[in-house]
Amino acid sequence: MSDYSTDSDATSVASSVLEEVTQVLFEHLRNSTYACGGTIKTRQSASETTDDQAAVLADPVTIRWDSAKSIEKLTLPLSKEKAARKQSSVTRLAAGTQPASFGFQGRDVIDESYRKASKLDTSAFSTNFCPYEAGIIDVIAQALLPKFPYSSQGIFAELYKLNIYQAPSGFFRAHVDTPRSELQFGSLVVCLPCDHQGGQLIVRHQDQETRFDWSGHAQNIQWAAFYSDCEHEVLEVTSGHRVTLTYNLYMRRGLGELAGHSEVLDAQQLSVFKELKDALASHDFMAKGGLIGKYCDHAYAHTTTDAATKFPSILKGADMVAYEVFRSLGIKILIRPIAEHVSQYENYDISAKLRRRDFVGNAITECIETGMEWGECENGYDVWNQYPSTLQKVHWINAPTPGTEDIQFSYTRYGNQAEAAFAYSHCALLFVIPPFETRVKIAPKQTDAPA
Repeated sequence: MSDYSTDSDATSVASSVLEEVTQVLFEHLRNSTYACGGTIKTRQSASETTDDQAAVLADPVTIRWDSAKSIEKLTLPLSKEKAARKQSSVTRLAAGTQPASFGFQGRDVIDESYRKASKLDTSAFSTNFCPYEAGIIDVIAQALLPKFPYSSQGIFAELYKLNIYQAPSGFFRAHVDTPRSELQFGSLVVCLPCDHQGGQLIVRHQDQETRFDWSGHAQNIQWAAFYSDCEHEVLEVTSGHRVTLTYNLYMRRGLGELAGHSEVLDAQQLSVFKELKDALASHDFMAKGGLIGKYCDHAYAHTTTDAATKFPSILKGADMVAYEVFRSLGIKILIRPIAEHVSQYENYDISAKLRRRDFVGNAITECIETGMEWGECENGYDVWNQYPSTLQKVHWINAPTPGTEDIQFSYTRYGNQAEAAFAYSHCALLFVIPPFETRVKIAPKQTDAPA
């Protein structure tokens, strides 16, 4: 009796943890694309290349600005052997800026108790840095824009300001930006490779928060993009100069195919990353392993002839975020059609066990024309079982999104007369969670986000 009670309690705890984790994943993925960010390495020499086709190397960033006497120039990152001498160029750049204002009740206000920073308007400086060439805009377009009801939107990024937050105590209290156009949907902040400590960017959306910490990365370009309705703040800079370029982001026509093929997006910066990583480290979470599934939020032509060759590149929004986060943690991912349950096509009672199983297609394939026949005295499962699939238990993060289904296979149904009938499927991401013992072995290979 005691052993049975212990096993029952353990099962109950495991089930509770699984339900809690899937609910957390649902909440995070539902709103996870309010912000994204990443890192771009700078080329140390003109001849430097990379063997990684997904990696991007950016040229050092040059800033030219007007001073009282001439046009001055600064190149970042500072070369190590000349850093001490060139640091004076950063100081001169800061000296050439003006106090940065902020919008309040329809007017620009300067108040250092709320924001202590300086700025250069675009008319006063120029730069060779281009967020398009760096691959940033393509990532933002695919990760953020799908929240809007337009299938072919891209981004126009307008350089807005150069800002400097410097020690001691450069900061900006929590605030929400005012969009400068009805087409503006967000902002991009690019942190240039300049030595500083502090100045973390905190972005909040509903009850979620993402922290971008760019201190201590004087050789890399860091970036973050977020929606206009997000509250955000810049924490105090305790040393050095935090130099950023800010862009206003507007919608325009465009398309990207980047999921699984871009190192510009840092999955560890996405809000759901830590929740999933902590879950995988817990013995109470799927100790024996199993399948977690996410029905795709967006409609993809997943039953066309060339559909299999398009995935995962065409994933977008929360689908892209989920794929990148699980991939970054070493989880195997399957992209499969999930046939609508036969119980939706049949009125007779079926066992609870079968109701809890899903018809998982063996592969992404085009619509199948079959010779399957379903008569009045036949079991619908006999027909469904002829579709190349397996019945599997999947722990779903979400429910199918109406309108994302597509015809998966056809069959002949007999009633009063023979007629063509169709079964539909939804495209889904299946995450193959290893047993806990296996996860423990591979966990040391995972790295934390930079501190």
